[in-house]
Amino acid sequence: MNRTIESLLRFVNLTTAGLLAGSLGFGEAALVPGWKEELPRVDSRMNPTIAGYFNAIGPVALGTAITLAVAAPRGVGVPASRRVLDSASALGLAGVLAATVMVTVPINKQLDEQPAADYPSERTTLVKNWSRAHAVRTTLGIGAFVCAVAASNLHRHAK
Repeated sequence: MNRTIESLLRFVNLTTAGLLAGSLGFGEAALVPGWKEELPRVDSRMNPTIAGYFNAIGPVALGTAITLAVAAPRGVGVPASRRVLDSASALGLAGVLAATVMVTVPINKQLDEQPAADYPSERTTLVKNWSRAHAVRTTLGIGAFVCAVAASNLHRHAK
């Protein structure tokens, strides 16, 4: 992989991983497929074309992280820890997607099917589980972004 392609991939990875980490840390809408099912009260005035791009942010971040972990140059002048950080970023982003698709979206669907209650019930347990899963995926997303930033900075300073 030449330096131009690697630089472009790192830019796309940092941008998308940062957007994903920000969406997880500052709100309840993870910018991954299924985010609309998690928040049925999303503003319906949003342009459907733009909403489709939001679905692509998580997979693009994961795809670029995997590409960098597998295909980034190795050898003289390239720190080995960069590949480790790229791999950690890819694993973190895969965890975000997995937690969203396999945990938070199904819990949200169960919550939507249950009637509102004024007393503790199974709903309370589901809400706690959703909160825990959201905390885990937020941590994974922010960690993946930090690893991507660190990997980019290692490359820049190593000569």
